[in-house]
Amino acid sequence: MNLEILSIKEHGDATKEYVMLRANATIDLGNYAIVDTTFNKKGGVSNVMRHYYRFPKGHMVKKGQFISLWTCKGTNRTGLKTNHGDPLHRFYWGSSHAIWNDSNTDVAELLLVKTLEKTAA
Repeated sequence: MNLEILSIKEHGDATKEYVMLRANATIDLGNYAIVDTTFNKKGGVSNVMRHYYRFPKGHMVKKGQFISLWTCKGTNRTGLKTNHGDPLHRFYWGSSHAIWNDSNTDVAELLLVKTLEKTAA
């Protein structure tokens, strides 16, 4: 996939937790979403999506750039740098509650979203 999840940091604290991603190609982030799922009784990943975040349409990210998705409220920002000086795009989910709060039962899944827009007949 052209976008990959690298890690979830500071899980369990809504003011500090975030998902770190990297673009493996130049992409429109609006074609991607992150969901929080859990495990079913058999130990497999459940198809229940507890939280869903779709990145803003039309936000282009170049290959090799990083994206952080923070759980808390805030204003999306670009032009930032990682600790290593790499370009960073920061987004906010807008939740006042932790999303990655169950260390053994949460799963972050990255979805490539294709939208079919209905047109007037």
